[in-house]
Amino acid sequence: MSSRQQAEHVRQFASLAQCSERVATQLLGAFGWNLELALDSFFQDGVPDGLDDELASAVDGAALVRFFEEYKDAKHDKIDVEGMQRFCDDLGVDPSDPVMLVLAWRLNATTMCEFGRKEFVDGMSKLGCDSLRAVQARLPALRAELDSIESFRSIYAFAFKYARSTEPLQKALALETAIEMWRLVLRGKFALLDEWIGFLHAETTHAITRDTWQLLVDFALTVAPDLSTYDDDGAWPTLIDDFVSWAKEKGVARSAQG
Repeated sequence: MSSRQQAEHVRQFASLAQCSERVATQLLGAFGWNLELALDSFFQDGVPDGLDDELASAVDGAALVRFFEEYKDAKHDKIDVEGMQRFCDDLGVDPSDPVMLVLAWRLNATTMCEFGRKEFVDGMSKLGCDSLRAVQARLPALRAELDSIESFRSIYAFAFKYARSTEPLQKALALETAIEMWRLVLRGKFALLDEWIGFLHAETTHAITRDTWQLLVDFALTVAPDLSTYDDDGAWPTLIDDFVSWAKEKGVARSAQG
């Protein structure tokens, strides 16, 4: 690869990942200047050891604290639902936009629609963001994480725990909560999403276990929309087996083209 091509890859990487050219060059070099592989690694694993201080050192600590204080609740040391709505409004992002789930994942948030002080300050520092404008500039890179299969699977797994924070004493996820979260994370990823939700509304009221949650994404990503590649003898949860039978009986499975 020519020096000009390498320089272009560095520029593209730095733009997409919102990182310095030094970080971009380090990762691209480690992956043989393969832009796609380097970006996948960055979105999955973050900044490599030895370089993670670079983003944090670029953050103005006092500005980051002021950023948090702008949205925190007056009585509690956290950004609550009201503060989150204002934060989203200022970002120009709908609260139901999947990018907000990606941000929560990056901040390792423990409660839905809330950011604690430590979560916000530590997470934003790692992202290299100390202002609203910095987060806005980071949004394209956060959205791109949904297109990395490894990052998407991690975000999907996080979503179960994140949604369950509204019902901390329950091991499973309430059906309607699970459906709303599936609408958020699987739209555009699961060709039979609407059919799956229709089946759930028609056939069950049971909560969704972690096992069913995790295996549905495997089903969504590996089984053809016409169900021709579904293995009846596979280790699928009963609920997914029942869905396949229901879909075939109702004739709602789609052709492989859509």
